[in-house]
Amino acid sequence: MTAAIQPLPTSNRRVLVIDDEPAVLKVIGLVLQRRGFAVDTMSSAKAALAQLPHQKYHAILSDIIMPEMTGVEFLRELRRHDLDVPVILMTAGPTLDSAISAIEYGAQQYLLKPVEPDELVKAVGRAVALGELARAKRDALSGGPKKTVSLNERADLEAILTRAFDTIRVVFQPVVSIKNNTLFGYEALMRCEETLFSSYGSLLAAADRVAWRPLMARTIYQRIAQSCTELPDGAMLFVNVHPFDAQEGLLTGAESPLEPLARSIVLDISDKAPRMQIDSFANSLPALRGAGFRIAVDDVGTGSSGMTVFSKLQPDYVKLDGAFVAGIASDAAASRMARGMYAFCRELEVPVIAEGVETRAERDALASMGADLAQGNVFGAPAAEFAPPTF
Repeated sequence: MTAAIQPLPTSNRRVLVIDDEPAVLKVIGLVLQRRGFAVDTMSSAKAALAQLPHQKYHAILSDIIMPEMTGVEFLRELRRHDLDVPVILMTAGPTLDSAISAIEYGAQQYLLKPVEPDELVKAVGRAVALGELARAKRDALSGGPKKTVSLNERADLEAILTRAFDTIRVVFQPVVSIKNNTLFGYEALMRCEETLFSSYGSLLAAADRVAWRPLMARTIYQRIAQSCTELPDGAMLFVNVHPFDAQEGLLTGAESPLEPLARSIVLDISDKAPRMQIDSFANSLPALRGAGFRIAVDDVGTGSSGMTVFSKLQPDYVKLDGAFVAGIASDAAASRMARGMYAFCRELEVPVIAEGVETRAERDALASMGADLAQGNVFGAPAAEFAPPTF
């Protein structure tokens, strides 16, 4: 799977040039215009700041030494409003202080006058491309509800996602029985070398922006299936899934990576999922259970679905969110809340798995209230192999 960043045509790239020397301003403007850039020129950094709310720029080129406001002062003010637009600073009289300040406020490059035309065009082109990438990354992390993605944004984001997908790997954390000190299973957890997408949530939000979520899910499920040849006999494997994956043919059918392993797999559905998604997943339950999958409700106690998720999914397991476990050994209120959740699930006859058990004190507190299944670093950190737990 390969994709490349497709840059905007230069005619769509607007550059602001700021310099108090009219001759320099004219020459730089002509050089960039002849290379296809749309160029605005200004002789005052203060005037440029006033212009910025009314015009989007793909890059800004500014002299450092100017009356009224220096290029570094301009950059400092700019960063209060725009973190992403690339700024190139120019000067005929470089100083260590100005270079340090330029770096501190995120200047893209520091050029010495006079600048050769080819060097200037190359620097501006690179700055524009990196700025477009930075905006795509920031949008991906925010997961904002943008309805549409421009062709350029799509190309940038697809390139980032392609790089991220190539580094996706799966690690496994033990799930244990603390009553019997035995292994019960493992949870498969996604890891990604692309630091922007170190969590499943951020990767999911970015993939959703360009309708790549099914591709992302299939990629992760393929990595899980490839890693499961060494799953210990009798161990269950918990896999986080999106509710829509079931209706998109990702969990059942001839092309499903996980269906051949279904009798060993528990599908984790988050209690935080919207009700519409829960309903969609519920409609697929007959096919999923027919294939051999079991169902767990994850993040119990932190979602907004209330009792709906239990009645709709009739889960085989519930996973008590780590927020209920933290402090359980020393906080009476946390202990009461955890006991209440266990009492509720016992009434429903659904086994509970306590997540995020980090200390032996938390382990012992769970054991004292009759808890059995648990998961957390105290039993073993996520690892690339199916490492045996510690007790």
